[in-house]
Amino acid sequence: MTVDTPDPSYLTCGDDTYYATIRWGVTPGPGFDGEAFVDALPGRLGEDFAVAETVDITSPAVALDHSGGTVLDVKVLEIDGGIVVDLLSLTPCGVGQPPTE
Repeated sequence: MTVDTPDPSYLTCGDDTYYATIRWGVTPGPGFDGEAFVDALPGRLGEDFAVAETVDITSPAVALDHSGGTVLDVKVLEIDGGIVVDLLSLTPCGVGQPPTE
């Protein structure tokens, strides 16, 4: 399995507030069942996550809301003959300035 984790992007919500978007790309090993993974994910994450939406696309996908305000979108995609799990997280607005590192 390989995991690609680029740096987060920070965007302004308003005066002295910002939010972050973070995207991961995970390439699972052979035999990975994307549909079973997406179906089981909400239960595995615990009660702080609630299913916001089950996305009706050709690939298995789910949108989750965390009780702390974070949103997590999960899609299982076929890219160039391989499987990639695409995870996109959006944080709630934070006060202050985003990290500079």
